[in-house]
Amino acid sequence: MTESAQGMDPEGTLAEVRRVRERARRLAHGGAWLTALLLAALVLGSTAWYEAPFGEPDQDGWITHPFWAGLPNVTRSEVGPYLYWFLGIPLVVAATGAWYRWRGGRVGMRVAWHWYVAITLGALASLAVVAAVPRTPDGDHPPGWAGLLTPLIVVAVAAVALGAVERSPGLMAGGVWLGLITAWHSTAGMGGLSGGATWLLNGGDGGSADGGQLTLLGLHRPGPVLLLMVLPLVLVAGRQLWRTRGGTA
Repeated sequence: MTESAQGMDPEGTLAEVRRVRERARRLAHGGAWLTALLLAALVLGSTAWYEAPFGEPDQDGWITHPFWAGLPNVTRSEVGPYLYWFLGIPLVVAATGAWYRWRGGRVGMRVAWHWYVAITLGALASLAVVAAVPRTPDGDHPPGWAGLLTPLIVVAVAAVALGAVERSPGLMAGGVWLGLITAWHSTAGMGGLSGGATWLLNGGDGGSADGGQLTLLGLHRPGPVLLLMVLPLVLVAGRQLWRTRGGTA
């Protein structure tokens, strides 16, 4: 076989096409790691607003609804968490826009990050419209589905939107995970379990119709819960950053 014939080898050509396509995909969608880490950092930063994120809080502190700190737990301030999220989320969005504009000019490829911006700010505006003024709930019972009025749901929506724009199932799954953990604690109380769940965890022995509380690994405290929430985002971001820097996994 001549050298020119070898150069026309179909399998080699297809392999080269796949390599070029994969490289183009990495260039186009290799920037989500920064935004994912910014969202994770924003969530973890909210830990500072809880009076005792890893311990027993003072029962005389503030627990407002909507849960502007993010989770139903005693906070250090009533207005501070509100300002934190309503300033922090737009700042993350602005940083994301600047990052994608810079990266697009550098690699010559762009993604539809404007959709991420529109969806995130739209979700934040919806939260502001539905629950603009903090108020104290009646009684000591969890607020049910009204507990979903929390900025953490906006972050979950943002992560899903980012994953859709970047065509990253991992980021979308991370956003869904964050939303589910938020929904659990915000609607049932910190670590709250239904009567059926308590019965199952007790091996079918005992349990209360009023339910119970999961205390394993501190999952009834804001600190461990927030760490659990962002773990998938951090892992996906780390993997993408490693691949962008030359990894192949």
